Amino acid sequence: MVYDLDERNYNEIENPKYILIWSLLNHTEVDIAEGQDIFLDNQCPVVNCYITSDKYLLEANYTNFEAIIFNISAIRNWDLELPIYRTKKQLYIFYSTKSSDSHPLCNKRLDNYFNLTWTYKLNSDIVSPFIEVRDFEDNLIAPKKYVKWNTSLHFNISFEAEKRIRHKRKAMIWIVDKCITRNNRFDFAKRLQSELRINFLDFDIFGCGMYECHYGSCTALIAKQYYFYFVAEDSDADDYVTEEILKAYDNYAVAVIMGVANYRSYIIKSPHIYKRFHDWRKYYTIKETRPLNGICDLCSYLNSQQETRVRTHFRKWWYNKPMENRCLPGGADSFKE
Repeated sequence: MVYDLDERNYNEIENPKYILIWSLLNHTEVDIAEGQDIFLDNQCPVVNCYITSDKYLLEANYTNFEAIIFNISAIRNWDLELPIYRTKKQLYIFYSTKSSDSHPLCNKRLDNYFNLTWTYKLNSDIVSPFIEVRDFEDNLIAPKKYVKWNTSLHFNISFEAEKRIRHKRKAMIWIVDKCITRNNRFDFAKRLQSELRINFLDFDIFGCGMYECHYGSCTALIAKQYYFYFVAEDSDADDYVTEEILKAYDNYAVAVIMGVANYRSYIIKSPHIYKRFHDWRKYYTIKETRPLNGICDLCSYLNSQQETRVRTHFRKWWYNKPMENRCLPGGADSFKE
């Protein structure tokens, strides 16, 4: 039985959809909430779904579940522990909040295996970004495959933004705790710091052996002192944009994204130019998405009469760079480009 949305009692709802989170004996991490409350709490339009990691819930037979979710952390190993039996009606769903560049999947058994993908990638079946841009009527503006901004808006900095940036005096700040990454972002930041210093601009780095401060006081510094915040993801992957950018937005700093920065001293010497970077705040907001964004889409999909499909070249879809350098040496016969 499952809850009734209005009463939250045990009145049975017709045709419940049971979803299994695939788990391993040596893998206890389950970062998807279990039960039905998640569908109720998110006020999903369809709520007859129930999530569990208990393989034995339905007559001790996992083939009785409508869908099985495979968290990327449970399928990273070469020696995959996948279901032995599978029914035609079952949907296999790949789920990940991890970057594809940091977590490539190499085993060829994963091609032609998943029916649905649920990730941050914009070409996923269920898209679950870390942040989103909305207008003040709560319409989703971005991320989308094709973003349409309102080009007829008259931009003029708000009084609140003017007040918040008035006393800033320093150029840029970065708060970092993960020092070694595949994309060598820390080395890039040090080179950028040297370039800015030539132009008499401060770029203060907190963490990784540089300046130190408590997290809360660091973020307060952004709001009080700094014009720009350096945003460098720990992994370079298509569509991988985390809530890191909110450190800039929430503290009235302009985000400078790694790899595209070319800001010189003229910006700070010309305040009217800098203020234009904040004009859009009158029309749009940036917010972190709710946990498990996409959960409602999942339940709706299971209740639809859509034709079952399979992601054929799944590994290439997930990680579209040459895999051999990342997958070998692995000593596994199951690797094949």
